Order: sequence, then structure tokens, then C-alpha cells
Amino acid sequence: MRKLVCWACVLGFVLCFGAGVASAQFMASELAYIPAAAHNDGADGSHWRTDVFITNVDSVPVDVSLFFLPTGTGGNWAYFQDRQYGLGGRGDEGWGHVDESLANIQPGGTVVLEDVIGSTWLDDYGSLAGVGAIVVFGYEAGTLDADGGPTYRNIVVMSRTYSAETIWIPDTSHEGQFIQEDATYGQLMPGIPWYNLADASAVDDQHDLSYLILPGARDDGTFRYNLGLLNASDAQTSIQLKVEVFKASGEPYTDDTGAPLAKIATLGPLAHLQFNRILSANFNLSDVRDVLIKVSFLNWTSTSTNPVPMFTAYGTLIDNRTNDATTILPSFGFPYDVNCVWGSGTGATATSLSLPHTGTEAPRLRRRPVNIPPR
Repeated sequence: MRKLVCWACVLGFVLCFGAGVASAQFMASELAYIPAAAHNDGADGSHWRTDVFITNVDSVPVDVSLFFLPTGTGGNWAYFQDRQYGLGGRGDEGWGHVDESLANIQPGGTVVLEDVIGSTWLDDYGSLAGVGAIVVFGYEAGTLDADGGPTYRNIVVMSRTYSAETIWIPDTSHEGQFIQEDATYGQLMPGIPWYNLADASAVDDQHDLSYLILPGARDDGTFRYNLGLLNASDAQTSIQLKVEVFKASGEPYTDDTGAPLAKIATLGPLAHLQFNRILSANFNLSDVRDVLIKVSFLNWTSTSTNPVPMFTAYGTLIDNRTNDATTILPSFGFPYDVNCVWGSGTGATATSLSLPHTGTEAPRLRRRPVNIPPR
């Protein structure tokens, strides 16, 4: 394996491997993906909404722009060709939607976008606006259309997706009686920096960052489990992923013939896909718990001359009684190696259907898969 100076570490924010929500992480980036956002009614009487929190962690004022990618396998490249469907902070930059709070965010400043899908994209997408992902860019204030393009700057992105519920609390004025009140149950989901995406080209004889694992899946009378996938490649690349399920013993679940269970998912450019109750609905597994889900690259194809095939995944464990949701973040199957980075290389050709890890070429330099589209 090639040992190189850690070009990403010099920038001060790159971490190639995910970590748990409760632990410190490298999250600052100029490009982040919120892998799941919602404005819809779900199972068991749930009513989902998403708020987004954006913090400027750079040393200069920043502007921020967002793009919504509705769920569906066909792809969202049409919504990413220009700024017509984007949300930005300045009215003179050609954004289809403008929120001035996204312009000139001061160092250390935070902007909160409440029910961002419902307040921004319902008229654009109609029924498609129920579930999807959000792409968030950060860049130095006022540089978007300057010569040479925007000067990208670091932000930290967090989201909360929650269900509006009704609860009963004791009436302190009348013993034995209760009062009905509105409440929410929700889950936090961080914006995934582009450098934490699974990368089809980041494979060699010591590491394989082309797949992700998600532990703790469960489907029974108490909990249900949803799995989401996001094609975070460039806007010309389609991907094919394989989803596998494993028992707590490490053995794969199998069908009647003894073959390991697997589901193939094909996602067009920038496509988002969520499998609700994936264990029972897609694998016919009921009353199961402690299931490990593995999502890996199977194939990709592109019309780009410089494709960047990447994806991320997430799990959501939902209590059937309260609709309280818990985020399950994915992990790479390898620990962080501070002495190792992926070097530059040619990789496979854009039209190749096989993954670029034959062992004969150098791994690719990990790089941002998309940029802000023109007007």
C-alpha cells in the first residue's frame, strides 16, 4: 500500500471512516449530504417533518445553498442541472428559492431551517416531496459567481426528523385525570461529509471502502426498520448496490435453497431510495432482531469522462408504539488509519461496468463528486 503525505489531513477536516453519533467526529466540510429528510405521513399514524441546522465553522462569512433529491430510483439529475430547484441566500444568483438567512452567515453562526421540505419544495415536487435527501454546499460569502467559481468553505450540517404525536400527561389539578398535549418524537441525522462516502475506487489489498455495514436491524411487534440508500456520485453516474442480511452469529440469512439472501438496488444519478420495513417486506424476515445489513457496490456505469461513484446509507429503527425513531449510521469495515490516504490514479474508464479495483491501477484521490450547478 502506498504511504503518502496525508493531503486531506493538511486541510484539517478529513476523516475517511464513520463513527457513532455519541462520539466526536470530523464533520466539517464544504459539501454534506443529509441522507434522509421528510414531509409526509408514515406508518402507524406518524407525521414526519425535518429541520436542518447549518453552522459556519470557517473563519470568514459563508453562504449556503441546498438541493432536494426526492426518493425514487430513476435519478435526480434533472433537478441538479441548474439552480432552478435550489435554495440559496441571494436573490440575484438565480436560485429558484431564496432564504436570506443563508447569506453571509458569520463565523460561528448557525441557521435553522424548520420543516425545510414543506416550506421550500412542496410546490416544485408535489407528491414527490414526501421523502428524499438534501445536498448542502458551503462557500465564502459572495463568491458563487465570481471569476473562478465559488470559494468553498467549511460548514457543519445536522438535521432532526421528527413525528408530531399526541401524548397524555397527568393533570396535576385533578388526581387520576390526564391532559392531551401535542409532542414530537424524533431522530438526529448528521450531514455526511463527501469524504465519508463509500467509494467504489477506494479498494486495495489492505482496505475496502466500497461497502458499508449497519448493525442492530430489527422487525417484530415492537420495532420496525427502514433502510435508505443515496447515490452520492457525480450527476452522470448510475450505481447498482447489493444489500445483504446477516444473523447475530455472522452467518447470512438464506432462502429455501440455502442461497444467501440479497437484494439488488439500481439507483440513477443522484437517486434516493428508502425501503420501509425492509426485513419483512423485502427479505420476508419477521420476528427477527440483531440483524446486520451490508450494502456494497455491485456495479456502476457513467457517461462522464471523470466519474466519481460514491454512495451512503442509513438505517432507522422505529418504535411501533410511539413512532420514536433511532438513527443507525453506517460504518466502514476498517478502522481509521492516520498514516494512509488514497492516492491519485486513473481508475476505470467511464463506460466500464466493473469496479475499478483490479489491483493493477493506483487508487483514486478522493474528491468532491459534485459542484454547485450554473444558473
